[in-house]
Formats: sequence, structure tokens, C-alpha cells
Amino acid sequence: MKTRPPERLFSWTLIALLAVGSAAVAEERSAGDLLKSFPYRNLGPFRAGSWVSAIAVPAAPAREHLYTIYVGMRNGGVWKTTNNGVTFEPVFDAQEKLSMGDIAVAPSDANIVWVGTGDAFCTRMSTSGDGIYKSVDAGKTWTNMGLRDSHHIARIMIHPGNPDIVYVAAMGHLFSTNVERGVFKTTDGGRTWQKILYVNDKIGAVDLMLVQSAPDTLYAAMYDKVRLPWNYEMGGPESGIYKTTDGGRTWSRLSGGLPSGRVGRIGLDVFQKNPDILYAIVENGNPRPANPQELEQDKRRDVAPRLRTFGNEVFRTDDGGRSWRKANKGYEAALDKAPYSFNMLRLDQQDPDTVYITAQSLASTNDGGKTWKGLSWPSNGVFDRGFGDWRTLWVDPADSGRLIFGSDGGTYISYDRGRTCHHFANIPGGEFYAVGVDMEDPYNIYGGLQDHDSWKGPSNGWAGEVSLSDWVTVGVGDGMYNQIDPADSRWVYNNREFGDMWRLDQKSGFQTDIRPRRAAGDRPLRFNWTPPLHLSPHNPAILYAGAQVLFRSLDRGDHWEEISPDLTTNDDSKEHGEGNISYCTLTTIGESPVKPGVIWTGADDGKVQMTKDGGATWLDRTAKLAAAGAPENFWVSRVFPSPHDAGTCFVAKTGLRFDKFEPVLCKTTDYGETWTSIAGDLPAGKPINVVIQDRKNAGLLFVGTEQGVYATLDGGRTWAPFKANMPWLKVTDLLIHPRENDLVVATFGRSLWVTDISPLQELGEATLTEDVHLFDIKPRTERVYGGIGNYQLLGDSHLSTPNEPNEVRISYYLKAKAAGPVKITVADPYGKLLAELTGKGEAGLNSVAWSMRVERPGQRQEGYEGYSGGQLVDPGEYMVTLEVGGRKLAKKAVIRGRQGWTVGPVPVEIK
Repeated sequence: MKTRPPERLFSWTLIALLAVGSAAVAEERSAGDLLKSFPYRNLGPFRAGSWVSAIAVPAAPAREHLYTIYVGMRNGGVWKTTNNGVTFEPVFDAQEKLSMGDIAVAPSDANIVWVGTGDAFCTRMSTSGDGIYKSVDAGKTWTNMGLRDSHHIARIMIHPGNPDIVYVAAMGHLFSTNVERGVFKTTDGGRTWQKILYVNDKIGAVDLMLVQSAPDTLYAAMYDKVRLPWNYEMGGPESGIYKTTDGGRTWSRLSGGLPSGRVGRIGLDVFQKNPDILYAIVENGNPRPANPQELEQDKRRDVAPRLRTFGNEVFRTDDGGRSWRKANKGYEAALDKAPYSFNMLRLDQQDPDTVYITAQSLASTNDGGKTWKGLSWPSNGVFDRGFGDWRTLWVDPADSGRLIFGSDGGTYISYDRGRTCHHFANIPGGEFYAVGVDMEDPYNIYGGLQDHDSWKGPSNGWAGEVSLSDWVTVGVGDGMYNQIDPADSRWVYNNREFGDMWRLDQKSGFQTDIRPRRAAGDRPLRFNWTPPLHLSPHNPAILYAGAQVLFRSLDRGDHWEEISPDLTTNDDSKEHGEGNISYCTLTTIGESPVKPGVIWTGADDGKVQMTKDGGATWLDRTAKLAAAGAPENFWVSRVFPSPHDAGTCFVAKTGLRFDKFEPVLCKTTDYGETWTSIAGDLPAGKPINVVIQDRKNAGLLFVGTEQGVYATLDGGRTWAPFKANMPWLKVTDLLIHPRENDLVVATFGRSLWVTDISPLQELGEATLTEDVHLFDIKPRTERVYGGIGNYQLLGDSHLSTPNEPNEVRISYYLKAKAAGPVKITVADPYGKLLAELTGKGEAGLNSVAWSMRVERPGQRQEGYEGYSGGQLVDPGEYMVTLEVGGRKLAKKAVIRGRQGWTVGPVPVEIK
């Protein structure tokens, strides 16, 4: 499966309209002009997979049941296969919210599919949705059917005989209270909804099960929890299991042996052949005495014996919920990893004693809980060869051997009860935290992936494409920042969650631990989950790392010094929260590229501070930012010192962790003394995760938001989507390659995206006053690709992305539509004509490509991207001339060299 290559001929009409601020004219034209102007390549690394949140399979007819699968990704939309995974296609990409909570197919009509948006995992990175969607044509088109303020939909149940009757378990807002939560029901296909189970504005519904033989009987799991930016209260007394036998008109809370008190997330499943049998996994947060093994552990650690919690417990009822018994024999630690983001329980519908539970491994029992497999890591039970952190599971009710599960590593299928499995590596997922690049040719892209280490891959591959085999790992853990020495890409600095940090020597493969530390007895360091790491733009041996203080190393991380006081609020009441949270920590660092020692920091508690003298003195700019509209307590998602002026800096804040979604973006030109909001007309509901300014065009800025990339050409007065073929993805990082002028986009769901923005870097007010403008031409390298003969893998299941076209792109601006032909010629330094091309004459920006071969007028030679298809011209300088409307403009085009690859592959210059 190849991703679609960019078009070779473009028109950028709307950019010019936006740049001159002609709102009336812009409204007459479709925003699609801009969206299609800069198509991206989606590069991967898809082999890692991505967090899967939902799986659905039609119950009938037989062919659809066997070959159709819907896969919902936490942040990557819905993917569908109709050929049992040979290929997958995205079916939800036209929507703005691509965070999936659940998918359900109507048992009586496979064309009716429901999707609940907003992942239901309660994590630090959870993304809200905008309600529930319905398709009546098997995913071709979708309609939002309401519940927009529910934010996180955990489960959808459809009546087995009447597809108009649907039940929904809605969790509600994650970081705040709201009333649109609980269990909802529609009897008219979603036109209207009735709230049928509601506790209060804090308690949501996290699971829901329907008895197929008695569809008015349902079980619901209610969830009492509080997530704050600094603390996670895992449970409370309102968590519980409820039952209705009249379609939701009345409910009773079940007890009869279930724990009460501090109870967290609950997962349910019903044995449909005998619906009196029901299992529940219950997160029991109540205290218990330590067992003998734990007492011995405390003794070895020389600490006083301490109470533990019961943790996850499995319960079973055989009488429809009147009485329950514990099904697991004791405390199984492997079941207890972050239950708020796991705790799905599924039964083998042929055997009530076979139970599966999602956790770090896929825990399972075949004897009703007496013995368990999958309680260790690596797993020793089901799906041993699958990637861990299982999130969702589908068990074929008609075939116990057929299991489909989704984890942080993608989607897997088994036909033998998990003894063996196949990974669907053809779903292009990947959740990136941050991105970096080197200065090799072609340059490489580095990035840190959720639960998937740090990776490195080429911007253009040796075989004419970028495929799974081109990517390699360069770090471990939840990969975070990767900073590469621009003068010598041998040295890579990267980190993982909570501050572990390394220097990687790419020549030897040797990693050196360079984590900053304090002396024993000093106050412990606090590192954010995504700890910032910054390489000085003035000296690549100088590194900055952020905890609650700023560290600096002058020798590539071998030694560190603290160059600041605590730069956070240092609020002790928020520094010891439950839920594996570190708070009052730095989240972003930036040093001015213009003036060494001008350094900015931002923190998760909202603090923005800066120094003009390399850390000798610090200035708190938080209150001044607040005066410009940036709330003091909002998380600082990015500080970005301008590459044009030492006193200019951009700061983005996000209220996502308060369920406040307005974009917050400010600019200072006087080192933070005064600030101006430049959020302009950015749409509400899209918090900003990153901002960057182009190093050539000061008016050109990009922001990455919770839904997509936006660009401005006027410094922030007006913004427009910059998405082209990219769906509305959660964007976590952006950068512009210093040499190639490529915008590299890191998304938290669909991996990395790249597009060339060279024309935008030269587009300004002066340009737009000209009748005709020929832009500077980006230097190119001729590439002769390997992959000789039948190298490429055959079949349709292999993801690969074509390299950028092996050509010189020539871009020009026309103030008005050309009355006659547009002619572009290419000549050698002696005036010999090599190519004559015909361009578009549309008003705005246009582009045409030269293949770096001799092209006679009207005859473009196509062929293999090497020496065939016409001899490549020699590297050197060439003259490009644009003729239109009686005007003739010329610019130099440089082919800087010719490159091939040795077998291996390693880039090598061809002379």
C-alpha cells in the first residue's frame, strides 16, 4: 500500500488572498485552494503502530463477519478493511475529531455503524471528542447525532433487532464537571436522546453491556474519579455496577459481594448463552495489609511495613448480579498497571470459564479464575508476540479461536486463541511527542513515540520510497525529544519520560547516560512526563535540560550545572499527586538564535520565565502574559524565541487539562515586558501545542493544535488551515528544516508528515504588488535510486511512501490570470536550451517541475528515476526563464550534486 505522491502542478490562489487581507474575495473562493497547495508526505514509522482504542466486526452477513473489521485509534480516526486486513482505508478522516472512544455495528444491519468520539482512557494525553456519529452506508458518510458535550464516549450498545435503539455510556468531561454524562438512549436512530442513568455531574459511565436474548436488560459501570493536572483520584464511593431490566426506565445498583468505598474503573462482560453469568473487573482502591512477599520487600528496602490497596479484582455472578464471588485468587500485580487506561474484560462466548483482561499483558484464564496466564512481561500467555499494553479486544462469539486485539503497538489478529498472531502493520499509526532533524543529505528525521522508543528515518529513501525497513531505533522508553548535532550528526541527544537522558554515538551505537542529577540529600528533581531537552543554536556542545530548574551542560552532557532557581510555582500541595504525575515542572526551553544567553522557559503550572544573561538573573513574565490574555495557570506548551530578533519570543499555552480549549498565543518584542495576543482568528476549541516562526519570512508562523496545523503570513492577524491532504490530527511538534525548507509535522496519531514550504518563505507584501514574480529556486540533488530489479515487496499489505519527486520545482506568482500561455525554459550556462515547459496561468501562486533531464518542447520524458527516461543533466548551475504577458524573468537553478547509494544502503556521492 503506497501513500499518494504529491501532485506535480499546483496553484496557490488563496495564499495571496489571505496575505493581502482580502476577506471578501477570500470568502468567494474555497479554502480548498490553500488546503491542496502543499500536499504532505506521510512518512511513518508505521511499523511501530499506535494506541488502538476500539475494534468492531459486523455480526452478519457471513462474509462481512469474516472479512470486515473496523479499527478505532486513540488519535487516528477509524480504519476499515473488507478483505480481512490485506488493506485498510480511513473512513472517518473528513471529521475534525479523530479521537475514538468506541465503534459499534448494528447486529441487524451491517451498514449501520456508530462511532463515539473522545478516547475513554483518562490519561494525561487523552483527547476529547464532539459526540456520537452514525453511518448508514458502512462508513462512507457520517452524521453527528449529538451528545457533543459528552467529550469521552466509552461504550455503544445497539439493540439486536431494532437498530434505532441505541445505548451510550458517556464519561463526560475528563478534567471538570458537566451534566452530559451517564447512560443515554435513543429509540429513533439518534434524532433524540434520553438520559436514563445519571448520578451527578462528576460521575460518568465507563462500560455498558446488553443481554442479546433480553435486550431490555443492561448492565452499566459508573465511574467515580477526578483527574486534575497535578493529581488523579482513582476512585470513590459512587463507582458501581447498575442493572436495568426495562430498557433503562429503572435501575438498581448491584452489591452482594462487590467492593464499596474507594472503587475505580470497572469493566464488564455478559455470557450471552447464559446471561445470568456476568464478570466484572473492579479497581479496588481500598487499603489492605501487606502480604508476606510484600512484607519481605519492605524489609529489604529497610522501610516500615505499609498498607497496600487490593488493586484490580475479578468478580463473577451466576445469578444476574444478585450475588458475586471473587474469581481471582489473590493480588495479581500484573493486572494493576494504570487501570484507568485498561480494564476491558471479555469472555469467550463458547466457554464462561475463559476470560481475557486488558493490561500490560493480556491476562487470561481458562478455568474461571483459578489459574491465570499473561501475568508477567514479556507475556507468557496469549499473544506472546504482540506488543504490550493491551487496550481493547474482540472475541469472535462464533469462533473462540478468532481474536482481534489492539494495543499501543497497533492491531493484531489470531486464529488459534492467541497462540500465534499477525500484526496489521499496514495501518499508518504513530503517536509522536517531538521531532528533530539532522543535516545529512537526504536529511533524517528523528522522533519520540508513545511507548515506542525514539526512531530515525530518511526524508527520502534509497530505493525511491520510505518504507518500514528504512526506520531504526535510536532511543528507548516513551521516546521524547531528539536533538541532533547540526555539525556532526554522529551525536544524538534524546530522553524518555520523567527525565532519563542519553547521548548516542551513531558511529559506534554506544549510549551514554547523561541524566542530570543532584547530590544525595538534596531536594529531589521533578521532571515532566515529556521533559524538555534543548540544543544551543550557537554551540552544539551546549545542552539545556529542564526539571523544576534549568540545567546546562557545556560538554555534551558529561557534566551539568544548575543555572536557575526553581522556575515553577513550587507549590508543594501539587507536587505529590497520585497517578504517576510529576507537576511543577518545566515543559519547554528555548534559547534565542540571535543572541546567546537569552533563554526562555515554560512550565506545566503556567510559569514563563526568561534570562538575558545566561541564567545569572531571571525575570518572571507570567503576570505580564496574563495581562495580554494568557491565563496564569495554563500549561505552557511552547516558548519559541524568534530567529529574527533577540527580544522577540512567542509563547503558546493550553488549557486542555482544565477542559478549556481556547487557543492562547502571545508575542513579545521587548524581552517580555509587554505582550500582544496573536491568536487572531484561530478557531475556538483548538488549543495550541506548538508554535514556530520561519527563519526567512518573519510574518510566516505555524501552529500545531489539537486538530491540525494553521499558518499565518501576516504575523498572526489572520490564520488559515494548512492541512492539504492531512486529516485534522493532533499536532505535537513542528520544525522547518534549515536547508531544505521542509515543514516537518509530528502528529499524535498518524506519525510524521512533511511538505516543502519554500515559496511561502519568499511571499510578502512586496511580492504581491508585482504583476509577475519568479521565486528563488530551491537547490536540488539528483538522486539515482537503488532497489534494482524486483526489490520492492509484492502484494498490497506493505506501507511505503514515495520519495519527493526527483525534480527542480519552479514557482511563480501572477497577480491576475494570464491572458496567454505561460512558458518556462531551462538553459545551460552557455545558453543552450535544455527544456521548455508550460505552466498554469492562474492568479496567485503556481508551480511547474523540471525533471533535471533534457526535455524537448512539448515532450516530457517519463521513466525510471535514474538514468533511464532520459539522461540526467550534469550537476551545476542552470538558467530558468519565465515568459508570461510580455514579461521575461530569470532565476538561477542549482543542481548541487548527484547521489546514489551503496548496497547497504549508505548515501555516496557519484562523480
